[in-house]
Amino acid sequence: MIPAASFRPLRFPDGFWWGNASAGHQVEGENIHSNWWAWEQLGKVNDGTRSGRACDYWNRHAEDHALMRTLGMNALRLGVEWARTEPAEGKPDGDALAHYRTLLEDARRNGLRICLTLNHWVLPQWLAEQGGWEAPRALEAWEAQVRRVVRSVGDLVDLWVTLNEPMVPVLAGYVAGYHPPCRVAPLAAARVFERLLRAHAIAYRTLHECLTSAPGGGPVMAGFAGAYQLVEPYHDSGLRHALEKPLANAIARSSFGAWDRSVVTGRVAAPYGLGRQIPGLAGSTDFVGVNYYTRISACLGLDTISNVKSGGHACPPGVEKTEMGWQIHPPGFFHVLDRVRRTFGKPMWITENGCADSGDDARRRYLLAHLAQVHRAIAAGCDVRGYLHWTFTDNFEWREGFEKKFGIVAMDHEDPALLRAPKQSAFLLRDVARANAVTPEIVQAHAPGALDPWPLAPGMR
Repeated sequence: MIPAASFRPLRFPDGFWWGNASAGHQVEGENIHSNWWAWEQLGKVNDGTRSGRACDYWNRHAEDHALMRTLGMNALRLGVEWARTEPAEGKPDGDALAHYRTLLEDARRNGLRICLTLNHWVLPQWLAEQGGWEAPRALEAWEAQVRRVVRSVGDLVDLWVTLNEPMVPVLAGYVAGYHPPCRVAPLAAARVFERLLRAHAIAYRTLHECLTSAPGGGPVMAGFAGAYQLVEPYHDSGLRHALEKPLANAIARSSFGAWDRSVVTGRVAAPYGLGRQIPGLAGSTDFVGVNYYTRISACLGLDTISNVKSGGHACPPGVEKTEMGWQIHPPGFFHVLDRVRRTFGKPMWITENGCADSGDDARRRYLLAHLAQVHRAIAAGCDVRGYLHWTFTDNFEWREGFEKKFGIVAMDHEDPALLRAPKQSAFLLRDVARANAVTPEIVQAHAPGALDPWPLAPGMR
């Protein structure tokens, strides 16, 4: 065992972003005109809850922003809910748009740079009733939505995420049937894949048409946030390894590789298409948002097909898992970042990374070990410019409900006061942000030994 203090401080580049990420539906509360709200009323959330008030961020954003500032954060990723800004077709809600502006202005007053997500899976219910992204006028309505948001808050946003994890609506919504609209329809999945590529290209073009610079005069930065995993064969050698390697490649391609290839080439990639060209798609990303949580071990068997359900993959013996059932494998973060670098050659922001842990001990180890891998990737040439942890407060975790806790700030959705209580992981991230480094002292104070099992950048031991 290597002593905890036997590494050099892992310093991050000047101007590095430190913050948290969230999605509007998960934290704002009362997103009553959305397809997710309607679906929740059917009682299908795993723990029996509904989003309801969520974290009431819609009304308590000032409190949360002030707490973020106290905890040393300098950045925030959040979303705009289309169901709020256009609750009925063709009838934008000016008050909702104005409220988003007030919210973003408050964040900036608290020293938070803004990463804004234009769509984090949720659609207005009126659009869902017409077929969601398959609806004939979906892309026309989407472009109008993007233009509304840009007109309302464009001068306040430093970084734009067009779509969050676009493969999740495809795979969870139309292959696994786990998220709304809960269909098992591969042909529909292929159609939605192409529609989402077109939606991304439209948003990218619109942002660059409507904006000339970011706040402070920098370039407009628009991209997508992808869900990435390290996908490897379960077995290390032998016949089963040989058979699992193509399975691992197929999982990686269907989970994120086809999307990436489509954005690079401008053509709809297999297995979702046959190379149809999409205008404006090729190269339509100024940065890549990397969401990384876990490794997938591809093992021949039915439980390898989907990573949507908790624990949906085989796990090698002795590997620690989060309460989502996901493997904790920090080196996978390094390999994913290096892969994205080689694929796109663009700047990267970590737009999500975190650990479902009701006790917070695993989260502290997870956080430090994964930050060390971000540092390792930067040392290897990856242009990573920020880390946005998932997430700030314990919130509504989609079909998992409130049971899975990703927050560095505890919040009980049943508490009438929705009291915010920072966990030790919040103070860990505060100390890292203030130092702009992971130091031996921080590790010793918050999670002794957290880095010991994992590789660091060369020369850091």
